[in-house]
Amino acid sequence: MKVVSISFNDNQGVSMDVEGVTHIGAATPMELEDGRWFLELLIRTASGTVALQLVADSPEKLVIGSYA
Repeated sequence: MKVVSISFNDNQGVSMDVEGVTHIGAATPMELEDGRWFLELLIRTASGTVALQLVADSPEKLVIGSYA
């Protein structure tokens, strides 16, 4: 198994190409503790899974929408 970890402490960005996508799904936001919310976003591909763990100060910031 290969694991990659990326942490953002400033206004930084990352770009990643993912090929062979078979499914994209997100869990329901859960409260970790007062004022901190968590959401896991999974991208399944033909060769593995990309999991993003997202943390925000409100569940509204974790709403997934379209930008197109």
